Amino acid sequence: MAPKQESLGDWTRRLRAIQEKARTKNSLLPSIESQNPALAAALLKLAFQETAENHRLVAAAYRSVGVEDHAYRHLQRAVLLEPCDSASREALARLWRDWHLPQLALADAHRAVYCRPQSASAYNTLGTVLEALGQHANARSAFEFVLRLDDRASYALNNLCYVALQTGDAPAAQQNCEKALALQPTLSAASNNLALALAMQGDVQNAEARLRDSRDPATGQYNVGILRMSLGRYEDAADAFQLAAAAKPSLADAARRAEQARRAAAAMEQD
Repeated sequence: MAPKQESLGDWTRRLRAIQEKARTKNSLLPSIESQNPALAAALLKLAFQETAENHRLVAAAYRSVGVEDHAYRHLQRAVLLEPCDSASREALARLWRDWHLPQLALADAHRAVYCRPQSASAYNTLGTVLEALGQHANARSAFEFVLRLDDRASYALNNLCYVALQTGDAPAAQQNCEKALALQPTLSAASNNLALALAMQGDVQNAEARLRDSRDPATGQYNVGILRMSLGRYEDAADAFQLAAAAKPSLADAARRAEQARRAAAAMEQD
């Protein structure tokens, strides 16, 4: 027998009941769920239909507002409902990786690839986990496979650039970052990595020019300061951080970095 079709009145009453349950109780403070429309919409959709996909959407919404423990719980529920849900496995792996626990991310990353072997995204996530574990060769193989699946994956080229930087191969890093930027000129991570590759090859002037070429001058100067710190040019780094702090007073870390660089410079003079 065919299921009874829900009338508009039934649907409206059900919606009101769900909304009533969702209200924050015993608190006069606004909740994140009530203040964030995207999160509220995802939670409402989940309340109507509990699926792995809907749990994953709620998890993504929680991550976007920085509530990662709630995101984790919903991803756990997603893989309970669908153990081979590649996207949820991948999201779990990224959570563990970003929590600086790549050893716990590895199983979910491998499972994501197993469940969807033609997913460029899953292989890329696996590569980032392997890189975080210091398995550079395996990470490189994963990123190269991403490019076989999608030859326009600028993010994979940037990750190959990063692996090359980690292994000290600056020419290879430069080549991969330039390829990434040819595909996606606005990919700031590739631009920053390219600057590091240039600096490693002694072209510090062009490296700094690339870092300064930013729509956000404060961030550009901040990145120049980080580069100079890595090169041991502490006084120059302090100057860059000071310019960043002046351009954006809300960038509190810039002022702290400037002081840190000046202390390092003073310690070097004493030695």
